Amino acid sequence: METLEQNEEYKLLVEVYAERPDFRVFADYFFGTNHDFDSDGNSYIPTSRLWTELYMRSREVKNLWFDIYQVRDRTLQVTSCNEENVYRIAYFLAKETNGKVTTEKDEPIDLEAMPEKMGDFDLEKQLQIAENSVCRNSSFENP
Repeated sequence: METLEQNEEYKLLVEVYAERPDFRVFADYFFGTNHDFDSDGNSYIPTSRLWTELYMRSREVKNLWFDIYQVRDRTLQVTSCNEENVYRIAYFLAKETNGKVTTEKDEPIDLEAMPEKMGDFDLEKQLQIAENSVCRNSSFENP
C-alpha cells in the first residue's frame, strides 16, 4: 500500500453553479451530530451562502479534516490528507450546488461513481443528517 508523504494532500475541484449551504451543514454531513471539531473560513455571517473558504478538523479523530478554497471564479478546490475525505466533501459540495467534480487535470468525475471512493462512510445516512440539520434553513433573521 502506498503512503503519502506528510505534506502531500489529495485534491479535487468542484465547479459550483448555486449558492453553498450554511457551512454548518457540512459539519453535520461530514462528522455527524454532536462531534467536537474546529472550523475556519470566510463565512463572516454564519448563515452566508456565498462563502468560498471552509476548513474543518475533528478534535476526536486523527486525519479527519478537509479544506475548501476558491481557485477560480466558480471553482473550489477540496483538499485533505486522504482520498476518502476529499471524495466525501467534493461529492456533497457538488450535490448541494448542482456542481461538477473534476481532477486537477480537469478530468470529469461522475458523481454516481464517487461513493465507492468514500471508504467506510454511510453516505445515505450522512446525507439524511445533513438534510435534517437545524442549520439547513438558517437565515440572517434566524441564524
